[in-house]
Amino acid sequence: MFLARLKHSLLASAVLLGSLCGTAAAQTETDTKVLSSAILPKDTYLYISMPSVESFKEAMTASSAGRLWADPAMDAFKEEMKGAFASEMDEAFTKIQENLGLSVEELMNIPTGEVALAISKAPPNKLGALLIFDYGDHESQVQALLEKATGALSGVEQLESANVEHDGTEIIMYNVKAPIAKQTPLAKEFGWFLKDQRLVISNSSNLLKLTLDNWDGASEKSLETNSVYSYIMEKCESEEGTALMKTYFDPIGLISALQSTGSLGPAGAQAGIAIGFLPVLGLNQFKGVGSVAEIGDDKFEGVSRSFAYCEQPPMALMQVFQLAPVEAKPPAWVKENASVWAATHWKIDEAYTAIVSLIDGFQGEGFTEGQVDDLASQGPGIHIKNDIVDQMTGVIQVSMAPPEGEDNETDDILIALGVKDTEAFSAVLAKMMESGFPGETRELEGATVYEVSQPGMKLAITVANGQLLVGIGGAQLEQAVRNADDVRPLSETEDFQAVSQYFAENAVAVTFSRPAEQYRSLYEKLQSGEGADMFPGADDFFARMDFSKLPAFEVIEKYMAPSGGSWVGDENGVFMEGFSLHPEK
Repeated sequence: MFLARLKHSLLASAVLLGSLCGTAAAQTETDTKVLSSAILPKDTYLYISMPSVESFKEAMTASSAGRLWADPAMDAFKEEMKGAFASEMDEAFTKIQENLGLSVEELMNIPTGEVALAISKAPPNKLGALLIFDYGDHESQVQALLEKATGALSGVEQLESANVEHDGTEIIMYNVKAPIAKQTPLAKEFGWFLKDQRLVISNSSNLLKLTLDNWDGASEKSLETNSVYSYIMEKCESEEGTALMKTYFDPIGLISALQSTGSLGPAGAQAGIAIGFLPVLGLNQFKGVGSVAEIGDDKFEGVSRSFAYCEQPPMALMQVFQLAPVEAKPPAWVKENASVWAATHWKIDEAYTAIVSLIDGFQGEGFTEGQVDDLASQGPGIHIKNDIVDQMTGVIQVSMAPPEGEDNETDDILIALGVKDTEAFSAVLAKMMESGFPGETRELEGATVYEVSQPGMKLAITVANGQLLVGIGGAQLEQAVRNADDVRPLSETEDFQAVSQYFAENAVAVTFSRPAEQYRSLYEKLQSGEGADMFPGADDFFARMDFSKLPAFEVIEKYMAPSGGSWVGDENGVFMEGFSLHPEK
């Protein structure tokens, strides 16, 4: 009951926060303000920041998606969208203006500079979430919204006002007296303050006070002094101030903080036991992952860089995820019709050894080997180590292509796992299929293909050309087995060559995609009125919308360009970069 009433009372605040995703007006002081990473505490476990809403808006407008939306060819479809939901939107917008005193457009224009969300810990041991956003010269609108929110909250009996002043700034606080506050400290209080054209909201008074203490950005214990965060940003940001979006996540740190601060309530004891096993499993070596998205340059339209930080050398389960450099070029049997291709090289031998050592650490030396031998004496007699692990090269490739034929409703997918001896592994696969394979078999270029067909989909498995091939749809699998010269390999296409020149040297993983080919089939089905068949449960939506008003795919296609990415090993983890080329003018 309390939660329902509180939810209703917080309507004004919720709508205000929702406006963060809106467009922005100019804010001349944005560049001179201290960014949230210099204000937030060092013990921050989740961080999402848009350093400048205005810059983000400009980048989106200038992007291919923005130019597509502005293309006159989209006008008919935009009018169709407006008309389909006009009554609901008009009613919703009217209610918002009646309740808040501001139009939706005015709400959307409130955020101007940085918008940031974080989960952090403040002394002595208080965890909380924090929202910071810059409202520029819209203080009168923000004040009016907060006054409405305060008026609504004052009528909730199970809330107690507890305003305080800290370092010359008034913090509006509410203590929660409902039973939920006894279950977790995360629900005991919430509040906000205004300072220097920024609104800061949190469910921790300690965190709000610490934010004020760090307001000038000079703290020696800010997020920017966190060695993991700073290393990730150094790797991912090309130049200071170029990021459109930043993220950082320390999942192990967050779980530990939730447990140590009592935030998990009754589940805290079980969480403590689980946390105690993290070092045994080696998972405590994973220190965090972060990313930066930037607008492109002469080479790229957009770039996204990420970094996963792990202590070295990897121990226990972390050894399972080791990768080696991979050939950054698809083999000849991956043909030009592929819209997606990705490859990596998994250190399968090290992974197997790590798993055996981990299990034996709990069960005793030799336990795993004994279990594997026992399994090999049963059923088809497959020995996991000798017949499978030792026969695998560790190279994994995935390719996708548009569906072929009316019977195939999904993309054709091919998964290829490298094997050391085609003939030997063909025998292993045959043994596995001896006992009750539910499908059919056929011969293709000397390889036995095992197939299972269902309406709209076909699954096929075979071994050929040094690969264990698993195909969904089957067309690419046949191409891989035949490897005919009359179809050009993907590696010889202009699109792949344009992308692959930017793959990092000694990459442990590479990706390539052609979005136009990926989405052509889906787009044309939507345009022809088949959308409801592809999205069960959305009949009402598709009944309202006439997707025939979409322009021809040729209009959409010119705004799409090939994209790619690569991963590279680093002394502290792995660096990942993804990029999109500029569409042809």
